[in-house]
Amino acid sequence: MHPFIYRWFVAVALMWLSSPNLTHAQPSVPNGILKVAYRQLSDGKLSDSVHQTELFCWNSVCSLSVLTLNQCMDGIFYPKIERFSTPEGNLSVNPQSDAVLIAEVKLSDITFQYRFEYVIKSDEQSNKFFGDLTGFSGAAVKNSTLLGRVISWDFVPLQGRFPKIKLDCDVSLDGVPERDKVR
Repeated sequence: MHPFIYRWFVAVALMWLSSPNLTHAQPSVPNGILKVAYRQLSDGKLSDSVHQTELFCWNSVCSLSVLTLNQCMDGIFYPKIERFSTPEGNLSVNPQSDAVLIAEVKLSDITFQYRFEYVIKSDEQSNKFFGDLTGFSGAAVKNSTLLGRVISWDFVPLQGRFPKIKLDCDVSLDGVPERDKVR
C-alpha cells in the first residue's frame, strides 16, 4: 500500500474511532420513580397551592402525575390530578447525563419543564434504577390570551425528606350520596 494512502486510512480510522458518538454512549432513562412536591413562584410570590409530582419510568416508557392540593376557592379545594405519558405523546423525557433528566409536558398554550437530579442504583445485571432525588427545578411558560402576553413561573421544591405543610382550607372529596338524596 502506498504510504500516503496508508497514512490517510489511519487518520480517517482514528477520527472515526474518536468520534463522540462512538466513545460516549447516550445516557438512558433509569427505571423507577422520582417524587417531589413544589410550590409555584411567580412575580416574587410563592403560591399557597402545592403540587406533588411523580415521574415513573420503565424501559424508557414514562408517565408523570401531578396532584394539586390547597388551591383554595371559597374556603375549599378539590384535589386535582393530571397525568401525562410518553406513549400518549404529551410527555418527553430526555436524559442530560447519567444523573440528570429533563421531563417536558407540552399542551396547546403551556409548556412545563421539570429537571430531576438523582443518584443511580444498579442491580447485578447492570440495570439502572433511580436512587434518591438530589435536586429539582422547573418552570412553566404560558401564552396567556387573557393577559395578551407570555407569562412564566418557577417550581420551588419543598425542603426536607418528608416536609409537612398545613393546608389553608378544607378539602372536598367524592363520596357516596345518601340514599334519600340520590336522583
